[in-house]
Parts: sequence; structure tokens; C-alpha cells
Amino acid sequence: MKFVLEKGENILVHGYDTNQVTISGITPDHPEFNSGLIDEWDTDNHLGIFRKSLIITANGSIASWSPQSISELNPDHFLGFAEHKPEVILLGMGQHLRFPPQDCLSVLQQQNLGYEVMDTAAACRTFNVLAAEGREVILAMLMIEMS
Repeated sequence: MKFVLEKGENILVHGYDTNQVTISGITPDHPEFNSGLIDEWDTDNHLGIFRKSLIITANGSIASWSPQSISELNPDHFLGFAEHKPEVILLGMGQHLRFPPQDCLSVLQQQNLGYEVMDTAAACRTFNVLAAEGREVILAMLMIEMS
């Protein structure tokens, strides 16, 4: 059996740590490159370092997500996912597994959107696997905060 490491042109989470996520697959011609969303740029490796909550889609779009902590979540933060027609939405809720308020999840349920709630590290890993499989996945994540 032969294993081949594929390097696609998709956006993938390259790394995560307290208060930052590093994303690969961003090039200077990427729409978000000059948007001010990237907090730091690793020129040698073409990695974007982000320090605020994000929404990432498997097709390569990156957007800020206004809640910075689980206490800031409200139902309006869960609108707009349907326009991407995802198979699943991964909700990374910070350092520990915590569920958003039920009224927030109800917004997803009312739109018949599948979702999984995870800690942000697990959500990042799962996003990479599903995106590499070519699945229509969205990652909405809060940063991993210091305990």
C-alpha cells in the first residue's frame, strides 16, 4: 500500500495555541490577505496568524466571528451559515468543551444545519480532516484562552 501526502490549495489549520490559530494555504492573492484580518504573516511559510474568533470554510473563505468568548454568544451569531450550504458546522468553543446557549443552537436546528460542538483544538483537527476529504465544512471557533 502506498501513502501519498496531498498538498491541496485549501485553507487548513496549521497550528493552534493559546489565543492564536495559524492557517496555511493563504497566498498574497487570497481575498483575506489585505483585509486586516491576519494579525501576523509568516512570509517564509505563507502562514497567517489570527488572534480573534474566526469562521473558516473548506472552500477557503475566512471571516471574523464577532463573539470573543462563549458568554458573548447570541442567536444572531449563528445566522448566515446556511448560505454556504455546509454538510456540517464545527463549533470550537475555546479551551474546554462548553455548549452554546440553546437559543443559539436552535437557530442552526431551524435551518436544518448539522453541527458538532467541540473544544477549539478538536474542532481544528476535525476541520482539517473533513476539508481534506473535500467535504463542505465550516469551522466557527473561539480562541483557546488561558485558564
